[in-house]
Amino acid sequence: MKHFSLTDKGPVRRENQDFARTETFRAGRCGVAVVCDGMGGARGGQVASVLCCETFLEDLRTHVNAGKKNAVLLPVWLRLACERANTAVYERSVEDENCAGMGTTLVAAVLRGNRAELLNVGDSRAYLVGRRHLQQITRDHSYVADLVESGSISPQQAIHHPNRNLITRAVGVDERVEPDLYSVTLKPGQYLLLCSDGLVNALSEEQIHSLCRAHRKPEDLCRALIDAAAANSARDNVTAAVIKP
Repeated sequence: MKHFSLTDKGPVRRENQDFARTETFRAGRCGVAVVCDGMGGARGGQVASVLCCETFLEDLRTHVNAGKKNAVLLPVWLRLACERANTAVYERSVEDENCAGMGTTLVAAVLRGNRAELLNVGDSRAYLVGRRHLQQITRDHSYVADLVESGSISPQQAIHHPNRNLITRAVGVDERVEPDLYSVTLKPGQYLLLCSDGLVNALSEEQIHSLCRAHRKPEDLCRALIDAAAANSARDNVTAAVIKP
């Protein structure tokens, strides 16, 4: 299992409200990647993303280590970890006036063998990367994604829509949150890329896939993606996480 994550505040933003982690749960023989993109005034966004990611990983690690080889329960454990992360962020936002109204996106993947279980809240994304194609696995919880799905605008129009950053679901904003869950079987040579919207807003999917083909090591690919986004004048924090069988 190979994995790596990297985050950068980008050339415009003064602080980084993204947060990411990858690690191996050896008891469950699986790799895990998590990307969060926080939102909130003052320091709220940064607090939300860090708290969400660390709480999510801690809870998921506990379940995986206890259940070990019982991979059939991974979707259940992902949902439970999301619930705990949501509670942690929500309660902090209520208790700390400096964090009032904060929230964060959350996209996570657990890879065991060639099988991946994923969870998503918000508009951070997970992609399945292959030699010929880059396929978005998760669906954005955003105003623009809803417009595209309803046929009101085209995917091309969505790229430059003025409300493209308006999300409709986030961790920690309400007492409860409903994540989307996905299961994917990877073919030989395929792997997962998780990222914040700062990456996909700065680079086209064609550009991202081109970099994926050019860089085999996860750490090299993450750095290349971050550098390319910065060179393309990214307007937001940029985060990428790669996990390979």
